Amino acid sequence: MATTEQLMKHYGVAWFGFDEASGNVVDKLGNGYTGTVTGATRVSGWNDEGHAMDFNGSNQYITTNLKPPTGELTVRFKIKVRGDFSQQYNVFSTQGWTTTGNGIDIAIRGTDPINNGKVVVRVNNTSNPVFSDKKLETDRWYDIMVSVNFSKQVCHIYINDSISSIGFLDQLVTSHTNNLVIGRTSISNANQYLNGQLDDLQIYNKALSPSDFTQKRLVVKTTDNKNLVLSPNTARVKEIPNTAEYMMLAQGGVIKEIDSSVKTPPIDFTKTTTEYEIVTNNRTPLGKGRMFTIPISNDFKTAMIEVNY
Repeated sequence: MATTEQLMKHYGVAWFGFDEASGNVVDKLGNGYTGTVTGATRVSGWNDEGHAMDFNGSNQYITTNLKPPTGELTVRFKIKVRGDFSQQYNVFSTQGWTTTGNGIDIAIRGTDPINNGKVVVRVNNTSNPVFSDKKLETDRWYDIMVSVNFSKQVCHIYINDSISSIGFLDQLVTSHTNNLVIGRTSISNANQYLNGQLDDLQIYNKALSPSDFTQKRLVVKTTDNKNLVLSPNTARVKEIPNTAEYMMLAQGGVIKEIDSSVKTPPIDFTKTTTEYEIVTNNRTPLGKGRMFTIPISNDFKTAMIEVNY
């Protein structure tokens, strides 16, 4: 499967796991982003591993030095809210939920009996936010993903890997007025403090979907039973003419789908070896950036090796 680590390598902006023993939070990708913690405390993580951040709903938050991208954006996090939704719980804020300012706010709706508990996304100063169809229950962990294509003004909200709503944004987002604030609005007269726990905050510069995290890798099994694991990035796979079909069939190529549990040792693509000769006509090393042909169902494709697994 395409793991979070692999997607982070391609599209990652920042990844806050909140697993530091104490003090401020640090981006796991090493991009220099940090978060100053005010009051929030660390508790057991969403999967009972590491830590999550606990916010009391009144005066606890995290300020960062990060401004998200404005082309495409995915924000994914684990959250467990509590309380009676007597206020809105802001999770991710760069524009502040005000009548002025540019950017995006992602929150859990409050003070709204019809929509309380729904994930809500608002950009710039618009009055028509996008709501999830599903409401979050208190004291229960959820996996939330908000995927936005700012240029197309489209927002997808996923809850526990299932689509909950697709909405259209009123305006383009071309800038973020404020650096990201986690756990409240980003304006100076801050409010809408988060009441609950937050973990595993992931930020990407591409509009992703849950299937990007679960897509199976393509594998060519050679005649000597060795597996070649190819890039999970489907954007790097394109059709080629079927004139090469007889060549692949003559070489005994077989396509097989596997998941991340496969224990096959890594193959050294820098050496000429029969382990991968079945997928190249000239039998030269297949390093990063090299192209080769594989059969997928009844079609034949050309794939690029982006990383060596």
